[in-house]
Amino acid sequence: MSTITLQNYISLNRIFFSDKKTKEEVIDELIEVSSQDGKVKDIKSFKEALLKREEIMSTGIGYGVAIPHVKLAQIDEFFITICIHKNGVDWGSLDNKPAYLIFLIAGPDNQQEKYLRILAKLTLVIKNPERRKKLIECKTKYEVFEIFEGF
Repeated sequence: MSTITLQNYISLNRIFFSDKKTKEEVIDELIEVSSQDGKVKDIKSFKEALLKREEIMSTGIGYGVAIPHVKLAQIDEFFITICIHKNGVDWGSLDNKPAYLIFLIAGPDNQQEKYLRILAKLTLVIKNPERRKKLIECKTKYEVFEIFEGF
C-alpha cells in the first residue's frame, strides 16, 4: 500500500480565495474551479452529488474547516480543490462557527479505501491550529501549496 502524498492531489489551478456570502455560492465556485481542468465530466451530476451529501449532514467539521466530498463513477482520479475564505462562511458546522478553509475531495466511487486515506492525511494536516491559521493568512496559491509540502 503506497503512502498518500497530498500534493499529488492538489494543483495550483484548484486553489482559490473566496469572499462569497453563502455556502451555496462557495459550492458553485468549488465546482467551477474543479471542472476547469477536465477532471469533472458532468458538472450537473457533480453538483447534485455534492448538494445531496450536504443535505445528509453538513461537511463542516468545526475549527473553521469544511470538507465537502463526492465520489462518482465519472471521475477518473482523486483531486482536492481548496478554498480559503477570508471572512468565513456559514457551513452549518458542528461547532456553529464559520468555515474559512474548505477542502473539496472528489474521486471515483469505487475507491473508498483511497478516499479514506486521503481524508485521514488531510485531517492530520489541518488538525494543527497553527497550520490552519497559516492557511487562512495565505495571500497566494503558492503559499497554500507550500504548506502541504511533505504531507
